[in-house]
Amino acid sequence: MKKLLVILGLGLATYANAQLFYTTNNMAAGLRTVIPQAITLQSLQITGTSNTIVRFYDGPTTNVTGAYSNYTTFVTNRVSTFVSVQTGLTNTVTNTVLYTLVSAVAASTNNVNPILTLNIGANVAPFIFDTPLTFTRGVNVSNNLGGITMVVNYDLP
Repeated sequence: MKKLLVILGLGLATYANAQLFYTTNNMAAGLRTVIPQAITLQSLQITGTSNTIVRFYDGPTTNVTGAYSNYTTFVTNRVSTFVSVQTGLTNTVTNTVLYTLVSAVAASTNNVNPILTLNIGANVAPFIFDTPLTFTRGVNVSNNLGGITMVVNYDLP
């Protein structure tokens, strides 16, 4: 019975630590979603047929912020002047008031900085990146000229 539990425990530990691989062959230029879920990158090997810049993004490449109102509150003086119609006397009163200014902020779209940028040479030895790197919203990859082959070794969190 003890041996059965040990075997089951080793099997579950092996399953939990299973490495997953993603391979591209001659990836075209442009942006591509490589892995659409959160991962921990264990190692990466890239080769290219042309000099190209490869960028890795954690999720989408743009960040959209909706329109909103901005409230600014400040203290200012409010001066009121009253002129009597009957006597012609002028009365000036200065009060300190709290004023709130509302301004609209338009929606905006901003580019996200890549989490990793690599310059891959043409027809050279594979570039190997073996530092663990966590992507929380999936992996998007873009390259300028295409012709890259990539092997991604990763774990699921």
